[in-house]
Amino acid sequence: MEENEFRYTPEQIDALLGRDGLERLGMGTRRACYLLPCGRLCVKCYRSEDEIAEGHNPPGMPFKSLSPTVVREIRRCRFDEIRNTCCQEYRYWEELKARIPEDLMAVFPSTMRQMLLPSRGWCVVEERIQNLDGSPAMRFQDAWACSGPALRDKLRKALISLADDLLRNAVRIYDVQNILALRDPDGTIRLRIADFEPASRTLLAIDNISTTFMRMKFRRRFARYCSMIGIQR
Repeated sequence: MEENEFRYTPEQIDALLGRDGLERLGMGTRRACYLLPCGRLCVKCYRSEDEIAEGHNPPGMPFKSLSPTVVREIRRCRFDEIRNTCCQEYRYWEELKARIPEDLMAVFPSTMRQMLLPSRGWCVVEERIQNLDGSPAMRFQDAWACSGPALRDKLRKALISLADDLLRNAVRIYDVQNILALRDPDGTIRLRIADFEPASRTLLAIDNISTTFMRMKFRRRFARYCSMIGIQR
C-alpha cells in the first residue's frame, strides 16, 4: 500500500461523503463502507441520518426499521472514541500486530488508520480487500454456495484452518459471517476478515477479559455458522 494513498484528510473524506461522491461497498446494521477514489482504500463509519432512515433492508426482504436501541447506539457512539466500533477495531488491530504470527495477521487488512470526520465522527480508513485481479472478494458463504465439490473441499479446509489459528492465538472474532473468500489465479484459496468488531455487546463482557470464555463463544458461533451453511467439521 502506497503511503501517498493515505493523504486524504478527514475534511476531504467528509466532503466526499457529503456530496454522495463515494461508492458504497456495503452497509451493516450500524456502519457503512465506502470506496475512496484511489480504489485501494475504503472508509468505514457509522450510518448517516439518511442511512438510518434506510433501515435494515436485505435484498428480497421487506423493509424493516432499525431498532431504537441501534439508532441510539449509532448517534451516541459516532464521536465517542471509547465505544465507537471503528476505534475498537483499530485498537485491536494494533494489538494483534504486536502479538500474532505474520501469516495470521495477513488475514486482516494490511493497513488501517483511524480518523475523526467532522460530520460522521470516528472512522477507519483501511485496505479494500479484493482479489488480485481487482474483482470484489466474496463472503465465504456466497463462495461456498456457488462452488463445486473440489472447490468446496478447499474452502472447508481453509475455514477450519483459520478457525483453529484464531482459537490458538486467542483472537476475538464475533461475526464469523464477515469472513471473505478470495481465489488467486493459480486456484489458491485465501480467507480474509474485513469487519471483526472485537468488543462484546453483552452486559457482562467477561469474554473480553477471559480467554477461556472468548474461545467458548467463538466455538459456539463458528459451529452455528458451519451448520447454517452446511459444513461438517
